[in-house]
Amino acid sequence: MMGWYQIISFLFTNGLRIFLCLYLVMSVLKLSGDRKKAGVLSACTAVLITLLSCMPIPQIYIAGAEIIIIMLIIRHLFRAGLRMPLFLAFFYEITVALWEFMISASLGILFRSEGFLDRNLPEYMAAVWIVRALMAGIAFLAVKAREGRNRVISVVAVAGLFGVIFLSGQSIITIDDEQMTTWIIFSMLILVAVLFFYLTRQYEMEKKIADLEKEKNALLIRDYQLLKNTYAANARLFHDFHNHIEALHRYLEKDRTAEAVQYLESLRSSTRAVTQPVWVGDEAVDYLINSKITLAASREIQVNCNIEYPQHTNIRSVDLVAILGNLLDNALEAVEDTEENLRFINLTIRRINEMLIIKLENGCKAAPAITEGELKTTKKDTDLHGWGLKSVRTAAERYDGTIETEYSDHTFRAVATLSFEAVKA
Repeated sequence: MMGWYQIISFLFTNGLRIFLCLYLVMSVLKLSGDRKKAGVLSACTAVLITLLSCMPIPQIYIAGAEIIIIMLIIRHLFRAGLRMPLFLAFFYEITVALWEFMISASLGILFRSEGFLDRNLPEYMAAVWIVRALMAGIAFLAVKAREGRNRVISVVAVAGLFGVIFLSGQSIITIDDEQMTTWIIFSMLILVAVLFFYLTRQYEMEKKIADLEKEKNALLIRDYQLLKNTYAANARLFHDFHNHIEALHRYLEKDRTAEAVQYLESLRSSTRAVTQPVWVGDEAVDYLINSKITLAASREIQVNCNIEYPQHTNIRSVDLVAILGNLLDNALEAVEDTEENLRFINLTIRRINEMLIIKLENGCKAAPAITEGELKTTKKDTDLHGWGLKSVRTAAERYDGTIETEYSDHTFRAVATLSFEAVKA
């Protein structure tokens, strides 16, 4: 029977371990969720697991119950698939247990006492608290150095294997051979799991890149056709310009003012269709934005633009077109079937020091579907569609940028942030 101090220690350490498990899943799989809610649910789960630990229940069943509860929390918080979170949570629990064993055994060697290996003795809690402190420190470092997360995971896995091998060769305290063999196998499984995880992520990334290239080519063909139509309309207008001038001159020469005004009105509608109301300064981006504005106008969608774009930067036109094109395409798709008061798109481009902020808002009658942290298209052709924000994220990451999305009050917002450098003209 555990003492009250052990129960309190298990309560706090379980809560920290479960919250860090959720944080690991969030950070590695890049899921967005309410961390405060995750903290509350972690505390509730810690209470339940601690109560189970006070009962004569085998530890393996308690660990299984904990993983199931964590999966339910992930499903509730992130609406994400469970395959990769289950994989991460399972090996996370094994890794934590391995390190608790290694630290307790190391303390036993240091103080020459086998009591550190007995879960029912207070000495064991010293190892648990040391492991939790290490976990909190690793999590803190991971937050500060986001790019070093994968390296930290690899170091933990490799250090676990070498630590168990070292313990298998010591003779200061007695460790059951069967227990030692089990932990050696587990440490090797953890190392293989980390390698498998990296290979899987690499495969998924390469698959996404291939799909993005496919989508990019389709978008380029479509936008090329739009630009071709715009150039053709401009060519026809200017080709006929001298004829229009001659017709207007004849109307005015014969004082037929009403006919001249009517003729100008019809000419204005043709001119309005090919006139570019927005100028960014990048020719490809100018044509893209204005072609989308023209398309939106034909669908009776109101577009408001507020643009302040810095000149002479290292941001490539192809990346800016990928970001703006996909954001505008997503907005046009979302607004297509909405009520009249929601048929709007607001595009804002602003420079803040050395940061470029691209914000796009559009009306949306319902919250978009999110699976595994990605927005899902409503179109049936999922092979071609549904890659918009992935393409935006890929382009933004070339400039140490991010893409964040939010839905509230029937408005969907996507904000892309890019770092840029000024270049000489």
